[in-house]
Amino acid sequence: MHWTRYALVTLILVAGLGAPSRAAAGPGRCALTVVAHEDDDLLFVNPEISDDIAAGRCVTTLYVTSGDAARGPDYWRSRERGEMAAYARMAGRPARWTEQTRLVRGHPVHRATLAGTRITLLFLRLPDRVGGWPDQTLQLLWLDPSVRMYTLDAGHRYTRATLLTVLTAVMVIYQPTVIRTLDFRGAYGDGDHDDHHTVAYLTHAAQLRYRTPHRITGHLGYPVARRPANLTAARYRAKLGHFLAYAPHDRVVCQTADRCDRGGYGAYLRRDVRVPAPAGPGRNVAGQALPAASSGNEATVEVAAKAVDGRRDGALLGEWVTVGERAGAWLTLTWPDPQVLNRIVLYDRPNRADRITGAVLRFSDGSTVPVGPLPDDGSPLTVHFAPKAVTSLRFTVTGVSGTTRDAGLAEIRAVTAA
Repeated sequence: MHWTRYALVTLILVAGLGAPSRAAAGPGRCALTVVAHEDDDLLFVNPEISDDIAAGRCVTTLYVTSGDAARGPDYWRSRERGEMAAYARMAGRPARWTEQTRLVRGHPVHRATLAGTRITLLFLRLPDRVGGWPDQTLQLLWLDPSVRMYTLDAGHRYTRATLLTVLTAVMVIYQPTVIRTLDFRGAYGDGDHDDHHTVAYLTHAAQLRYRTPHRITGHLGYPVARRPANLTAARYRAKLGHFLAYAPHDRVVCQTADRCDRGGYGAYLRRDVRVPAPAGPGRNVAGQALPAASSGNEATVEVAAKAVDGRRDGALLGEWVTVGERAGAWLTLTWPDPQVLNRIVLYDRPNRADRITGAVLRFSDGSTVPVGPLPDDGSPLTVHFAPKAVTSLRFTVTGVSGTTRDAGLAEIRAVTAA
């Protein structure tokens, strides 16, 4: 039996995280990884983290959610211990951890440091998508500045603005020259987890505020399984071994090398694929905009943000639904920076009663594009136009079927031309 020892320090609330000194870390030798859930780093970013540890670099990993999956504190706290076991194995050290909770810009952050190393794990302990469903999800927080989320340990409140502030502050404290995260190029609905994309978007936005010279890399999440395996057998076995140190603390994942080899986890563990920069043609950038609407069903959380959440079949409340509106209902998307678009893809609500028969798209450059009837069978209507650089668009309903009670959209996609 493998025994893991932890040194638990009394709860301390102070003004900073106490990062390694620059002299201790060495110039240009710190890396920060920001992921959504406990195990994302082991599955999708390693072996880059274990390489840094082997090279003696200071390594910090931040977990934005608790990975709770609505299973309660025993489960998410066990996942934290699993990460500690995995990092101790990567470092070749006994798992002697010091745990403290400290304030970063007024927000408690739980910190674990491994004795005799420059390894730090940070836990924000927000609910994941399952635990926060339907109105406290990271995706909704990213898309709607008014949304509030609360940590699972102390109920501390986060908004989009405060989460960005904390992420930026962590970068300033730890001074990484390398920042790693998940997929900031992909879009909601592409097969990856909403939390993965959202944490990547937040991290990418935060690092734009961080002035120390650095580079950032994004890593494919679930879709990496569709890519060719790119780790050697030896690298895969080492990565698998680190994951299996974590596994006993998470009853959901594969527990043996054989099970991991033959299952989906093996596909993730055999790969480490970086994503290109979030630029260029053919990208759906609707999820990078702030959506707003004439109305939305707040009771069911079928609000403006649900029109850009990547779900187009109505599953999991994935629709924007107005409250008794027909012609005249509108939805806007506003971007912080100009986007060069050449097409909009529209999905009507997936029911036979509510159907949009006409609409108009108005862009921030003053141009308009008429929209004909939206298909009533769940298929998309793609609206093409000459490329234009815009910072916003408004979709306004001009006609509906006679049976329509609550106009809305299952999904809108804004696709880049450049």
